[in-house]
Amino acid sequence: MFSKLPLLATAILATLAVAAPNAPPPAPGTTNQCCSTVGTNANPVVSAVAALLGVDISGILGNIGVGCTVITALGNTCSNTAVNCNSDQLGRGLINVGCVPITL
Repeated sequence: MFSKLPLLATAILATLAVAAPNAPPPAPGTTNQCCSTVGTNANPVVSAVAALLGVDISGILGNIGVGCTVITALGNTCSNTAVNCNSDQLGRGLINVGCVPITL
């Protein structure tokens, strides 16, 4: 019975490795996100959402993610834009700051 334990453990680890996305693990203070829109503060969609939420994004440099959800470690996929963002969120979490595109 115990001789099958290493085989079972190897099979479980292999399954988890296949199911996990290829995205790099997030750096401390950041999260991997799937965002419906990513752009700078000049992007009309980003600007409109920020204006509706009453958030001033004029001084933010770099990419801003809008309508983002966290990509978990176990098989979460992203049909929009996958990014790694700073943990800074504005507008009740609808706007993410400091986003960099990643590949899943």
